[in-house]
This record gives sequence, structure tokens and C-alpha cells, in this order.
Amino acid sequence: MQKRIHLLLIGLITLTAPLSAKEFAPVGTAVAQFLEVGVGARATGMGEAFTVMSNDASAVFWNPAGLVDAQTQNLFSAYSRWPADITLASAAYSYKLGRFGSIALSGIYLMTGDMEVTTIEKPEGTGEYFNLTNYAFGLTYARYLTDRVSVGITTKVVHEDYFGYGYTTWALDLGTIYRTNFHGMKLGMSILHFAPEIKFSGKYIDYSDPLSVDANKPKSFDTYSLPMNFRFGVCINLLESRYHQLIGAADMIHPNNNLEQYNLGVEYSFNKMMFLRSGYKFNADEGGLTIGGGLRLGLGSAFDLNVDYSYADMGILKTAHRVSFLLGF
Repeated sequence: MQKRIHLLLIGLITLTAPLSAKEFAPVGTAVAQFLEVGVGARATGMGEAFTVMSNDASAVFWNPAGLVDAQTQNLFSAYSRWPADITLASAAYSYKLGRFGSIALSGIYLMTGDMEVTTIEKPEGTGEYFNLTNYAFGLTYARYLTDRVSVGITTKVVHEDYFGYGYTTWALDLGTIYRTNFHGMKLGMSILHFAPEIKFSGKYIDYSDPLSVDANKPKSFDTYSLPMNFRFGVCINLLESRYHQLIGAADMIHPNNNLEQYNLGVEYSFNKMMFLRSGYKFNADEGGLTIGGGLRLGLGSAFDLNVDYSYADMGILKTAHRVSFLLGF
């Protein structure tokens, strides 16, 4: 067993080593940035070190392979409040099919307040207003391949629209998790938002190009990619007793539009009913420290309700607050 773990770690390091050598950060080369916002207060409270920690319906947003560890039915919802009156809401419902695996439906939606339209001729505003319409809806399937290895896949539709300029495309999430007998250690990886390149509808005047301005010759938009992320994660039980448990987790994320990011997180639970969490995101654009907590409430003999909250330091963007709910039955 130890030999298999060592071989797996060597293979993962070999695959990711060339990626970490890249120093240029291709920021601004991907669309659908709302897909990169962390979903769920439990995950974000741990610094988003959640690739192998996900074990409920929220797994569809991090690693679909974790869906197999959810209860028979899970209903998950999350709410995030961001600067500039931006709100991100998400939800997922999962159902276990016994030995045939688990399925889930999920959605994520970005909402903003009304913004006034401005132009070169009317920089103070035209009197028109618009808001953003960005969303993604997915269908997930996951199952155990062996008693220790699970795999999952999500197929989803992604849509963005900015005052009539938009696109609709498909995307895939793939993931796997391997469970060991060593202090509950799990290893896993996921590839999120794998999709073809997209092009926004419509045309625009390029004011940096005199030919486009003088001849009133609109241009077509260039092609862009979705923010594809490769994630590798590990977690282990640092402390485990009758009433206390402390889990440590670490993630390495390689995005196609930024430098590598490294996340660390811990989760302490008392009697699996009260939770405290903290984490740190290294190499993040802004901020890094996160904290959070949660409660697990029994609603009769058949229902469990988890209520979680997290706070994240966003640097010059101040703070971000998230709340999520998980109903298991």
C-alpha cells in the first residue's frame, strides 16, 4: 500500500513540476471569472484547501469524485457577498443510487446591482442601465471504482451576458479521490472548467485603432478560454478521538490564467457537531487569511442541518462573507 502511495505522489509531482516552472502570469486571458469564486462557507473557511475534503453535495463545485461520500440525499445552498454589490448564489441537490453511484444537479448564479451605461460621448451616463447575467448549470455523476477510489464527472452549461454581448458554451469537470488507511489520508485531483474556446456575440468599435474609429468599422471579439484549473489535494487526520477531530488539508492549484496557488487549511470538530476552521491562500492576488465555523443540528431522526459561515481577507477589496446550508436526509 505504501508503495502505491509513493508511486502516485511521484507521478503527480512529475506531471506538475513543469507547470510550476512557469513564471509569467497570463492574467486577463480567461472569461467566466465567477467560476473561480470559492463556493461554500466550509470550503472557503479552510482557505479553499478542499479538493479531497468535499464529501457532500458541494463536492460538485470542487471535485465531483467526493459526491460518493454524501448522504442518501443532500440539499446544499450558499450565498456570498462581494464588493461592488456583487452577489454569488449557488445550490446543489444530490441523490445516492446505491451501488450504481451518485448523481447531482447544481447551479451557480452571479448577480449585480444596476450599472449605468457610459460612452465616449456621454461619460456621465446615457440614462440606460444594465446588469450582469452569468450562470452555470451542471449534471454530475460519481461512483466508486474500488472500495478506495472514486471518480466523478460534471457536464455543464456556462452563460455570460454583458448588455447584449455574450456567449453560451459547455464545460466539463473531472475528478478522482484515493483513500488510504493511514490516519484517514486522502489524495485526489480534479480538472475544472475544461471547455472549448468561446467568442462573444456582436461587434465593437476599437477606440485604440484609428481605422476602426474613423471608418466606423466594428471589430469581432477575439476568442477566449474558460478559467480551467488543475487541482491536486491531500488531507489527513492530525487528531482523532471520541469527541475531537482535527483535519489538515493542502491544495496545489494550477490555473490557465495565473500563477500556481497553494492553499492550506484546518478543520476542528467537537463531537462532529461544532466546527472551527481556518486557512491561508499563498500566492493569492489579494489577501489570504480565512476563518470560519459551523454547527450541525439534528432535525429529528432523519434530517441533519449544517449551517456554516466564513470570513476572508480580500486585501484592498476589504472582506468577503459567505454563508452556506446543507440539509442531509
